[in-house]
Parts: sequence; structure tokens; C-alpha cells
Amino acid sequence: MSKFQQPSDQKPGDQSSITPSGKKIPMAMSMMVDSMVRMIQKGNKNELDLNVQDSSAEGIDGN
Repeated sequence: MSKFQQPSDQKPGDQSSITPSGKKIPMAMSMMVDSMVRMIQKGNKNELDLNVQDSSAEGIDGN
């Protein structure tokens, strides 16, 4: 979904987005899903960063 969308004359509840599979879903639901995906991706990145930090700390302490 594009971050910059064309202005619409429709009410927010009437706006919809078309998914890659061609289904129409409410715009609010599309935005909610995008937000959840970003949160999960950010959480996964933070977890990987923590694992890298733990690994490097173990290498220092293990010597």
C-alpha cells in the first residue's frame, strides 16, 4: 500500500483498498494490518540485534 494516497471525496468509512489478490477491504483495516506488520518486523529486528549483542558479550566473557 502506498504511503501517499490520492485525496478522496468518500467518507473514511466508505474508503476501501484493493489487495494484491484483488479483494476490496476497508482502508482502516488495510492501515491496521500495515501497522501490525511493521511492528512485528521491528520486533524481529530488535530481537536479532539483542542476539548479536549477547553473542559478542559471551565471546568476550568466555576468553
